Amino acid sequence: MKIAVITLSTVFVFDVVLPQLGGQSLGVTQGYATVLAPGMVAVATCNQAFTAALTAVSLDFGPLRRIDQALMAPLPVPLIALTRIVDGTLRGVLAACVALPIVAFVHAPGAPPALDLTRWPFLLGTVVGASILFAALGIVVGTAVNPGKVSNVLPFGLPVMIMLGCVYYPWAALGPLPWLQYVVLANPVVYITEATRFAIAPQLGHLPASVLLWTIGVGLILTTAVGLTRFTIKARP
Repeated sequence: MKIAVITLSTVFVFDVVLPQLGGQSLGVTQGYATVLAPGMVAVATCNQAFTAALTAVSLDFGPLRRIDQALMAPLPVPLIALTRIVDGTLRGVLAACVALPIVAFVHAPGAPPALDLTRWPFLLGTVVGASILFAALGIVVGTAVNPGKVSNVLPFGLPVMIMLGCVYYPWAALGPLPWLQYVVLANPVVYITEATRFAIAPQLGHLPASVLLWTIGVGLILTTAVGLTRFTIKARP
């Protein structure tokens, strides 16, 4: 429900309201719906997967130590951590399924986004890969931050990653600011939004598909490995 409300309100303002209020003078035209659509799908996916895993881990290692109950089960500790990643992944995929229809059908009259769903296998792979990556990142952050301070991570860290994650503009549009164009490459959200853009709006320009595949794939493997390792170490009495 939260993802639906956030996505719907953002798309409604940028794609419906502003274009009809002289949005061109603000840099928001009717064609902006095509620019915004991939970014909103990517944000919904990353945000939900990360938040779900981070919340679960904060409960595991919080004052009540929910992890102690989980350790009573005849399961290896890494497998317990893996269930947190799976849960975050499923929530991320569900969020994408909620966001995609919203960005496709909520727009100004006569100005639908020009989306191409013929590359749906790549879109599916991007959504699943992004969900695993950010669920694993939630595990890493959740095991590194004091559970009592997790609430400080969400209002500051994630919004910055989103604002500088090429959500509201393609990476190529940062050409006039070359220093920023390369700085944001340290942000994993950039690769998810660009991969989603390649999947459903390739006409906008994007990072090379090979770069996107390698970066997301390697990042997914490394982040998952680090998350499982940190979770196992922290779970030990």
